[in-house]
Amino acid sequence: MRAVRRAVRLLGASRERYDEAPGLEEEARRCRTGAFDGGAAWMAAGLGALRGAPVARPARAWQAWGTAKYGACAVAATVLAAVAVAAGVWWLAPALVVLAFYGVEAQLVFLFPALLDGEDRPLAASRRLTVAAGGTVSVMATVLPLAVVMLFGGFVGQGFVRCWCLGCLAVLLWYEALRQGREVVEDGVAGRAVEGGG
Repeated sequence: MRAVRRAVRLLGASRERYDEAPGLEEEARRCRTGAFDGGAAWMAAGLGALRGAPVARPARAWQAWGTAKYGACAVAATVLAAVAVAAGVWWLAPALVVLAFYGVEAQLVFLFPALLDGEDRPLAASRRLTVAAGGTVSVMATVLPLAVVMLFGGFVGQGFVRCWCLGCLAVLLWYEALRQGREVVEDGVAGRAVEGGG
C-alpha cells in the first residue's frame, strides 16, 4: 500500500512539474520517433527541468542499452509464461508475464538516468537505487501504477504522449530523491532518509 501511495505522489508531482515546463511536451513530440535515443534526449530535458540547468546527453549506445533493458524483461516474461504452459497452469501465464517483466524492470528502472549522469557502472547504480527504494517488491509495486498510466492513460482522454511523459518524469523525480538520500513523501518529493525503504 505504501508503495502505491508513493506512485500516486510521484504522479501528482510529475503532473505539476510537467505543466510548469511546457517545453517538455514540445521536446516529447520532437523526440518521439527516435526510439531509445529519443527517449534519452527527452529524459535529459526532464532532468534538466528538475535540476534547473541543462543536462548534457553523453554519447552512449542508447538503442543498445534500451534493447538490452527491455529484452531482458521480455525474456524473463517469456520464460515464465513457457514454464506455466508446460506445467499445465496456462491460466497463470498472464500474471507471471507481468510479474517477471516488472521484476526485471525493477532492477533497471533507474538505468537511463544513471547513464545520463555518466555512471561508469550504470547497471550497478540502478540496482543500488532499487535497494535504497526498498527492494524489488517495493519498486515493482510503485512502477506498476506508473506503467498503467503510461500505457493506458491515453485511452481515458489524458493524452498518450502526456501520460508517457508523466510516468518518465515520475521516475526522474524518484531518481533525484533517491540520489539525494531522500524518499518520496506526502507532498511530492521531500526529505527523509531512505533507510526505511519504500
